[in-house]
Amino acid sequence: MEQLELADLLTLQGRSVVLMPSDASARQCRERIAQLRGSHDQAFIETITVMPLDQWFAELWDASFPAKQVLRPIQLLALARDIIESSPYFPENCLNSMAIARQFVDAFQLHAQYRLSSDRDYYLFSQEYQAFYHWQQAMQAKLDEQQALSAQQLPSVLLPLLADGNLDLPDQLILSTELQLSPAASHFIEQCAAVLPIKQLAIGGFNATPRFQSAAQLTQECEALVAWLADYLSAEGEHANKLLAVLVPDIRQYQPVLQAVLQRQLYPSDLFPSAETQPREPWLFDGSETLLSYPLIKSAWDLISLAPKALPLEQFSRILRSRFVRGWPEARSIRARLDLRWRDRLGPETSLKSALALARKMEQAEPGVGDFLHDLAALLKTMPVAQLPSEWVRFFDQLLLSAGWPNVDDNDSVVEQCRRGFSQAMDVFRALDRQLGAVSHDSALSWLQHILSTKRFAVSRDWRCPVRIMQYDDALGLRFDAVWIMGLDDGALPRRVEPSPFLPLELQQGAGLEDSDPSLCLRRDRRLLNSLLASAPLVMISHCRESDVGSPQGPCSLLPSWQEEEARDIGNRYKVAGTVAMPAYDEVRAIDPSQRDSIRGGTGLFKEYASSPFFAFLKYRLNLREFPQAAEGLDHRVQGILVHDTMQHVWERLKSKAALDVLNSVQLETLVRDCCELALQGPEFNVARFGESLLNIEKERVIRLVCSWLEEKEKQRLQDFEVIAVEQLIETKLAGIPLRLRMDRIDNVGGKRLVIDYKTGTINGRSLNVDSLTEPQLPIYALVAASSEFGSTSGVDGVMLAQLKSPEDLAIHMRSNWANSVVAKRPDKENDVDSPEKWHAELDAWSTALQGMAEGILAGNIAHDYSQDYGRSFSQFLLPLLRDSIELEDAE
Repeated sequence: MEQLELADLLTLQGRSVVLMPSDASARQCRERIAQLRGSHDQAFIETITVMPLDQWFAELWDASFPAKQVLRPIQLLALARDIIESSPYFPENCLNSMAIARQFVDAFQLHAQYRLSSDRDYYLFSQEYQAFYHWQQAMQAKLDEQQALSAQQLPSVLLPLLADGNLDLPDQLILSTELQLSPAASHFIEQCAAVLPIKQLAIGGFNATPRFQSAAQLTQECEALVAWLADYLSAEGEHANKLLAVLVPDIRQYQPVLQAVLQRQLYPSDLFPSAETQPREPWLFDGSETLLSYPLIKSAWDLISLAPKALPLEQFSRILRSRFVRGWPEARSIRARLDLRWRDRLGPETSLKSALALARKMEQAEPGVGDFLHDLAALLKTMPVAQLPSEWVRFFDQLLLSAGWPNVDDNDSVVEQCRRGFSQAMDVFRALDRQLGAVSHDSALSWLQHILSTKRFAVSRDWRCPVRIMQYDDALGLRFDAVWIMGLDDGALPRRVEPSPFLPLELQQGAGLEDSDPSLCLRRDRRLLNSLLASAPLVMISHCRESDVGSPQGPCSLLPSWQEEEARDIGNRYKVAGTVAMPAYDEVRAIDPSQRDSIRGGTGLFKEYASSPFFAFLKYRLNLREFPQAAEGLDHRVQGILVHDTMQHVWERLKSKAALDVLNSVQLETLVRDCCELALQGPEFNVARFGESLLNIEKERVIRLVCSWLEEKEKQRLQDFEVIAVEQLIETKLAGIPLRLRMDRIDNVGGKRLVIDYKTGTINGRSLNVDSLTEPQLPIYALVAASSEFGSTSGVDGVMLAQLKSPEDLAIHMRSNWANSVVAKRPDKENDVDSPEKWHAELDAWSTALQGMAEGILAGNIAHDYSQDYGRSFSQFLLPLLRDSIELEDAE
């Protein structure tokens, strides 16, 4: 076969077709031909056509006025799924028929592409082979019924047209030396050789010895690459208009780390975009993005996936706050407040109807807060149960128009390209009418999501990107000025063998299917590596000596030779300097005496201050609050409210130990059940949010918990007692800080006043110690009571922490002026606070400690103890505001 150089194409007479292995290689070949042609020979572009092999077959078929339609892969998948799910070979315990359908369609295409035998005897030796044999026949019958065929069947059906002279063939056919032909395609090309000349195009390779580097791990490998790129691109005069390629085995694994290093060391401006200048990073990840990865398309997906049923609250939240719906940015502030209201009162899943019901109060003041949501709700009422994909597309268009999507300037290039890509995806879905028929909304969304998440899409850029990052196979047939091949270890090449599970292995190996045999796979990978090594005059190679899981890795065993290169130290390539004007006074101001009455927080302020003065400052002076997150089930706060309210109702009825003692277990459970049901009528226990089943489960848990507490702790108390107050509210001040206190319970025990605080978590007696006072609530009660009136008696004689965590985890911790506990306990005369002297000493110590806390709060103390672990605290959401302790030590 005659071989041509690229320049020889200019001398060919007549019409020529050049076949390349991929779209990218065909595009690059066209660009190189245009450079050679220059400004003359304007008609040249019409005489030479460069395209991939599959595109040529499709154009030959379309030009012959065919009676059969070539189906897209998604259309074949729709046919296959229906065939498989209705087949007796479909396993009953299968959870995902789509995965089986994909593998079958791949096998169906390979069967045609490699001209495999359909003799039934080959398919009798396994259940998978038998299933394929019957599914393949059913698929072919479906295709014949619909007058359709697959793209891989084109070479076979084109042969009769070729023999009859009914194909629009060029004057000569030119094949790239990088092009690998399947048996079906090779046979068709051989038949073409009888009627037209066939030649080969030598793309031209380079014979450079690669330079090799090894790195400890992936981050170091990426840093070495970026150091090389920075040095290479800095020589603008020498390397102007150069095209560099970075080749990786798996772009999903490399992209996050590589993107971070590139932004940090090669183009820091990408990390600090400004309104005046648009970031123009000099790199591009080829083939890494899908249509659904773009925010504009994600917003459209949230809208078209709306339904009258319950959906995740996060979806409604994204729609409400989206900048791609009408009303933004004018109503974004009020919509943000509505979002907070939703998160506070709705569960993880809710309906649009429930969400709009909660918006009514805000709509009275701001009518436009959710007007588009009402329009969407009206449209959803007209949603049919099932309809054709083309009809679903019209319905989705109505939803998007009703929401005002995309709510941006149509002259925006990115918006225009995304809308065009979205429209093309809708066209693909619309073409499934014959294959799917009428489908439900859920099924329509499933197919559309498959299209959007698999369609490769990239927004074209209006600036030059000299660095292209792509996978090994995507670079086949391309030429660059310099190449860095990353991750070339012994696990990347050669790759493992993965034969099709549906095709007899004997047939696969006999036809030369590369994934069926280790020797064929090795030959393919060696050919791929040689092509990559010849793709540029300068080739760099690197690999990691250690994988992500810590296993050792060596260089690729297929490398013929290389030259060792010293590892590059990236260092700190960019430094920023500036002058910072430090204020003369950089401390938090003390709280003005005139503002002390407005301090909020109560005992929670002291509790937070005891944990971290800085966190207390953030929460109660700066008023920082955690953004509400809807979660499954009842959170600890709601569970605690139910326990407290149930205990309140129980003691409001019993009032004393004597009344408790006369109840047997059945009577006690009846009482607690009635009290718990009464507590569940509170506003916190919304049936619409939590569901009746969940609340019933929680009710039974609380009933069992409270009954266990009453039986095991309250009935076992050594002295009779009378409950003189429950949930008593007191407003007072401590060291000038206003407090609003609610005491869970106050008992009269033989003339002694005992304040009880219920805890649904684990209690620790040391939390009341002065040197580690992390539970200041009871000490505050005791100190305030010493100067307040409880009925006709002042002061309290003891405090008690009551742990109601679970029926198996009940505990008591008490400090008083007469006993160490209300139940039998072994005395510890040294540590127990159980006498008037110890009790007064404890009150004095608490007073000193709380006075110090109050003074620190009023003075603006924001100290923070970095040695403590706040990862499990109730204020862990504030942790991102702290500088790391290691960084502080380095700074010092």
